[in-house]
Amino acid sequence: MPGANQPPGPPLSIDKDGLASDHQASSANQDSHLLDSEYSQRSRELISLANDLTALGGEQFDLDIPRMAFIGNQSAGKSSLVEAATGIAVPRDSGTCTRCPMQCTIMRGSGPWSCTITLRFQYDEQGTPLSRSREVPFPTIYDPKDVELWLRRAQAAILTPQARPQEFHNKSREEIKGLQTVMLPFSWNKVEVLIRDPDGADLSFVDLPGIIQHHSTDTEVVPFVKKLTELYIKNKNTLIVVTVPMTDDFENQGAFELATQADPKGLRTIGVGTKPDMLTPGNTSSLDKWKLILEGTSSNLRHGYYCVKLPTDRDREAGHSRSELEALEKTFHRTTEPWKSLDNQSRLGMRNFIENTSRLLIGLIENNLPDIKKRVGTILDTDKRLLSQLPAPFTVNNPISVILLRVAAFCKALQGTITGTRKKDFIHKNQARYEVFKNEIKQTTPNLQWSGTRPAPSVPSVPAPSTTKPAPLGPIYVADVQETVRAHRTWELPGYVPFEATKDIILQHIEHWEDPLTRCFSDISKNTLDLIRSLVREPEYFGRFFRLLSFVETVIKQEETALRAKVTEMLKKKFNMENGSPLRTENLDRFNQDRTTWLNQIYGNISQQTPSDEHRVMADVHAYFQIASARFIDVVVLCIEEEWHSKLAVRLEECLIEKIPPLSRERLDSLLGEDPHVSKQRNALNQRITQLTKIKTRLSEYRISGPDLTSLWIAPTKARLRKEARKQKKQKTAFEIRDANLDPLN
Repeated sequence: MPGANQPPGPPLSIDKDGLASDHQASSANQDSHLLDSEYSQRSRELISLANDLTALGGEQFDLDIPRMAFIGNQSAGKSSLVEAATGIAVPRDSGTCTRCPMQCTIMRGSGPWSCTITLRFQYDEQGTPLSRSREVPFPTIYDPKDVELWLRRAQAAILTPQARPQEFHNKSREEIKGLQTVMLPFSWNKVEVLIRDPDGADLSFVDLPGIIQHHSTDTEVVPFVKKLTELYIKNKNTLIVVTVPMTDDFENQGAFELATQADPKGLRTIGVGTKPDMLTPGNTSSLDKWKLILEGTSSNLRHGYYCVKLPTDRDREAGHSRSELEALEKTFHRTTEPWKSLDNQSRLGMRNFIENTSRLLIGLIENNLPDIKKRVGTILDTDKRLLSQLPAPFTVNNPISVILLRVAAFCKALQGTITGTRKKDFIHKNQARYEVFKNEIKQTTPNLQWSGTRPAPSVPSVPAPSTTKPAPLGPIYVADVQETVRAHRTWELPGYVPFEATKDIILQHIEHWEDPLTRCFSDISKNTLDLIRSLVREPEYFGRFFRLLSFVETVIKQEETALRAKVTEMLKKKFNMENGSPLRTENLDRFNQDRTTWLNQIYGNISQQTPSDEHRVMADVHAYFQIASARFIDVVVLCIEEEWHSKLAVRLEECLIEKIPPLSRERLDSLLGEDPHVSKQRNALNQRITQLTKIKTRLSEYRISGPDLTSLWIAPTKARLRKEARKQKKQKTAFEIRDANLDPLN
């Protein structure tokens, strides 16, 4: 692989050591015909392909299409470099010349010279990317002298988005200058220039605004230009051309700093030193420094640096032709130290810079095509799969029948889930909650201690604050029963125990049922509403129609609120029936059996003994609580299932069927309208698929065929490059692998 600073050499170069033989020179001359035909044709095809992929929205899909970006500090000579590369004049004003990106493409051809200008709008006025770029054609120019004014018009159209681009076709320089106050200072949108030049080179690059340190009127300009530059040079397949005046310290230049941040290893950065004629013989330190850089001794860039002597203002005023300017540049390098003494003369001059960077770009494009094709295929398959998962657009002639059928299907599914004929999960979840409720009620069973006494408290008891909550439950001892009986005794005859004492103990425990009851119905009703919410949003019912879904959910909310209030009141009555007076049961056999069983655990056979009054009270409390708690649990479960679940399903169906038919046809059609989010998603996917299909088609139009023309181009300099490569440490990086076809040593 070439050294860290050594790009491929020119088509034919015989070094001063005589490493290229006469046979090699003859072979190289034969190859030149091939280079002028097949290679040039392939170069044009690849440049056109890359530009087309970008125009089709390739950047939107993060395809990382290879490109070249020209950056530099303000007044670093970047505009002169662009002019020398394109052969056209660009606008020159005091301050920043370039105020929007300019995509320049030069293609060599046999036809007449022409320049086609196009405006590419990819962002809105706030800088937000558009879903689809807008292309506005400008005229094709056939006289190079007219291009500069048309570029001013194109840039003014980009910077004035509120006006129609066609309004600028006839504006003069003075008129454009008068619009400066209404123009944007800079824009994300770009001007595209396609130059067909019989004497040009195949090259494509984007010229970015010069990096500035401050702006006199707008503080947002400096960060905007920096952000724009960072956007264009961040991708790994972007070659960064940094223009640096040779009179300045390039490492302290803002443009070089941005390039270093984007490309810290210098694998894709190319340095271009301008204004070498400004270095006088007395600048020995700078001259020696640049000589070492150009020779690669102190270069920190893989593709190294170039030295170009660009036209001065006097040269431009003289109206020299391109060939004359090239001759002036060659004369300067041939006659001026230290340039004339450089071993590697391919680092000098615009022609070498353009040819070498062009081949770097061509190779980068061709080498990345397989990866780009693969990524396009992957994204296209993913988008098609996502589109297939969306419901198809819905059209109907009789909306009321469609809605009523969906209502019936929904209510049937709800009823089937509640009864367990459709799915069992809902019932199982509720049964588990009822079991919790049952256990909570059982935990309130009186803890009757028929023997022993209450332990003395370890600390003095403090009277509990007044509260509406039931008193905490605890063990009930014989002494506690005696105290309760005493508290309720009035004028009863001897041997009679006041019934109020038994009732008091029972109700002290039953009053603890209210909280478990409230929590149970709250959880059960939440389960029900979660089920309904899930069902209504299923696409086969109402989920795909956002307006119908909203309408149904509103009706359901109204009905469930009313019914829940009614059931809550019924459950409250069930609780009050147990928590009031009188205490009743008709299940006397069960009562007597439970009462006797409890007394037998004390006396063995109660029929042969007379229990104490306290034990009889405890037995009555125990027996009644067993009956009442079991009865209450059953009643609550039955009430919720019958009055809440069963009636809710019926009530919803009746209410929906009642409310829908009176609606107008317009309202019914509106209810079946598609969710805007789904419609937007479908449109976006269809648009992406269309773009990706065009990109895939465009990629398929290029086929790699014929010999490896890049290898033929570098073969004559193989010996010299091998000699240079020995001086450099090989770098194994992903970028070098992509450039492997440019490496004569592999």
